[in-house]
Amino acid sequence: MQHINQDILISIGAILRARRERLSLSLNDIANMTGLTVNTISALEKGKGSTINNFILICRALKIQPKEVFINDIELTPLYNLPPSTKRRIDITKKLDELVNNSDFFHTPKRVAEVIEELDSDKSDSNKFSVYLSTYCKEGELEYIKEGNIKRYVKKK
Repeated sequence: MQHINQDILISIGAILRARRERLSLSLNDIANMTGLTVNTISALEKGKGSTINNFILICRALKIQPKEVFINDIELTPLYNLPPSTKRRIDITKKLDELVNNSDFFHTPKRVAEVIEELDSDKSDSNKFSVYLSTYCKEGELEYIKEGNIKRYVKKK
């Protein structure tokens, strides 16, 4: 487990323990109500982490909504950055979505090369674009017209 979450887990555990004590319930009582072991419940109360399932079971036993346990906002910064290839794929997908869904570009049949040119992308990505466009066909947004070895993609009517 990442240490970055340790303070959050300790805070959650403290809230659950305080709730349990306010209800005058013992660890054994919660174990009987949840089917979890006393050690599992004790570990969660000490911020040792657990599963979502265990957390929800304890919330049920304590009659506390999970959102009440998350009283502080959590900084939602990923531990690692996406690799450049993934960022590029996401960027291309967004541009292609815009072209398919919010423009009249595909009102006339287009070859992959025309799509690449329109999006100012690298010609070496031709195979990737063929796959992307095929996905739009499978989803029913585009269809293709085959002319020999060439496919032209057009907005489905």
